[in-house]
Amino acid sequence: MQLYHHPFDLDSQKVRLALEEKSIDYTSHHVNPVTGKNLDSSFFKMNPGGRLPVFQNGSHILYKTIDIIQYIERIAVFSSGSENISSSNKEVIEWMQKVQEWNPKYFSLSHVPEKYRIYVSKFLRRVVIARMSESPELAGAYHKKLKEAYQTEERVKDSDVFIRSKEHLIRLLDEAEKQLSETPYLAGQEFTMADVMLVPVLSRLLVIRK
Repeated sequence: MQLYHHPFDLDSQKVRLALEEKSIDYTSHHVNPVTGKNLDSSFFKMNPGGRLPVFQNGSHILYKTIDIIQYIERIAVFSSGSENISSSNKEVIEWMQKVQEWNPKYFSLSHVPEKYRIYVSKFLRRVVIARMSESPELAGAYHKKLKEAYQTEERVKDSDVFIRSKEHLIRLLDEAEKQLSETPYLAGQEFTMADVMLVPVLSRLLVIRK
């Protein structure tokens, strides 16, 4: 099993924590989005969105965080052969979806100094254009990625985008805090994949505050 990820990517952290929690062996491949490694044609063929993480098990490829984590759970159940291990129930899945609905992209970018953000954005656009000319068969996917880069640059300048992201985060944290005042973990008495997904979010907030 192969995991293509980056240590600082939030969704990558969620998946890595799930793998460790379930004691699943995997081969780690670091893909640095800041240097444009996620834009290489070999990676783009596997995941046309160029997003992280990507989980590969043979010919089976997944790149949506919740899908990957649920797949990891199924592997753990199958590997253990134990009836005491089960996949996430409805309540756990609902919490996983709540956590995943918050997109950290603009909230995180707003804490990056403008000159660095602009430099990286311009660099990545040049990388996309170069890769597009090298791999014309992927031109459509690269064009979509280039358009997304321009949209991101415009949206990050919009203070309303940051405010909406922050308000969404506050609602999520308030709801989690309320639940954790009633139960030890998000979905009850046991640590679940819902908690696995929340931990990296809390860790990201600590890093940003520094």
